[in-house]
Amino acid sequence: MSNITVTGEKLIARPIDVVQTQFVDFAHHERTRVHRDLEVKDARPVANGFRFTGRRRVFGMLQVDEIEVLRHPDGNSTLRSLSGTNVGLTVEQTFESRGPESTLVRLEVNMPVSGFLALLSPLVRVGIQRDLAIGLEEDRIDLEERRYTKSEAAH
Repeated sequence: MSNITVTGEKLIARPIDVVQTQFVDFAHHERTRVHRDLEVKDARPVANGFRFTGRRRVFGMLQVDEIEVLRHPDGNSTLRSLSGTNVGLTVEQTFESRGPESTLVRLEVNMPVSGFLALLSPLVRVGIQRDLAIGLEEDRIDLEERRYTKSEAAH
């Protein structure tokens, strides 16, 4: 088994505490469909985060995962696929204040691959990079243009 690692970053014009909260607030993601290609279902609070079912199509095939996202004491967070199509996938989410109204978001995606997927690693890497860039832009739109506000469940 090998891993594919992809990183991305985005500057978002909102305070760090708001950005950190939005990135773990999957009740909000479910209600507002933040990500066009990811259907979030059954988002439920757990200690320091949420657990939810994520559904998406890749090359026409439905992928379903049970995902947990946890916020760490430093405000950073980790998203992990606990079961399903992409079990073992992790996304490390780190945040750096760039002033009172600006936050640099850095994401690192780690996806274990084996067998046929390992042979397709270069294509899978390109797909993850594309999805990561789109997802970060969708979060930026939600935070900056739609003016996300913290929900009670996210506290």
